[in-house]
Amino acid sequence: MADVELRELRLFLVLAEELHFGRAADRLGLTTSRVSQTLGALERKLGNERLFSRTSRVVGLTEAGRTLRDELVPAVAGLDRVVRRARFRAVGPGVVRVGLLNAASGVDALTRAIERFEAAYPGAAVQLSTTPFADRLGPLRRREVDLVVTRLPLDQPDVVVGPVLSDADRRVVMVGRSHPLAGRADLSVEDLADHDVRRPYGVPAEVAEATCPSRTPSGRRIRFIDAPVGDVAELLLLLARGRLVHPTVAPFARHFQHPDVVTVGVRDLPPSACALAWLKDRDDPARDAFLKIVEERPTPA
Repeated sequence: MADVELRELRLFLVLAEELHFGRAADRLGLTTSRVSQTLGALERKLGNERLFSRTSRVVGLTEAGRTLRDELVPAVAGLDRVVRRARFRAVGPGVVRVGLLNAASGVDALTRAIERFEAAYPGAAVQLSTTPFADRLGPLRRREVDLVVTRLPLDQPDVVVGPVLSDADRRVVMVGRSHPLAGRADLSVEDLADHDVRRPYGVPAEVAEATCPSRTPSGRRIRFIDAPVGDVAELLLLLARGRLVHPTVAPFARHFQHPDVVTVGVRDLPPSACALAWLKDRDDPARDAFLKIVEERPTPA
């Protein structure tokens, strides 16, 4: 029997997650035909056992595929741990990948930590990337990044919340300059019940609720509207046209501005915090070395 290659097993695991040949191909940097060919080679090496059931519309795991996935996931994770530890011992942390939604919150603490980390480990680097508006934790769960900057509170069974980067970000709303709320010095959550409010997309329910409660203190329901946006520019254009109210935090509003968008403080919501988070049960010495640097307080000069 021909030897099974690790790349074939990794391809199988990606396809088992996506259950879609096109998306799996995109993640792997391959063509869909190459994914199909590699899967076929793996199935032949495993005794011609079908691992996926395929129709023109649906891809699913067979019983053999589910068994292989369940046994492979911890095995490949264990192998990855061994390789990461060996690499760390030989060459240091290398690159630590951090995803963040924008550069508006916690950036000062993060920047200082990156500087200390790269000074402590010559050749090491922190690679920052933007996480999508509608999929804040997706890159972490797909292992495209090692850490994410996230708003709190966050209570997800597969995610660990670590060091806080900022803990006193004022809650605000962004509105168009002609919006009825634009002239206010500040406002209450109670005031929001009279307007169309955009709730964050792509965030866990606990983060969305902290950003804007679903009901006011008196029990009135907030009128959330369906306004998904792909990026900040699109959001600012909607706000400038007076179409909605966008609850957020002061650093975001300061960083992303538009001449026809103003910011109003929310006096009865507590300040917001953001922190670094990572996947539970995923051993990564390079990530942990960076986290240790983040948690250390620099000695005053």
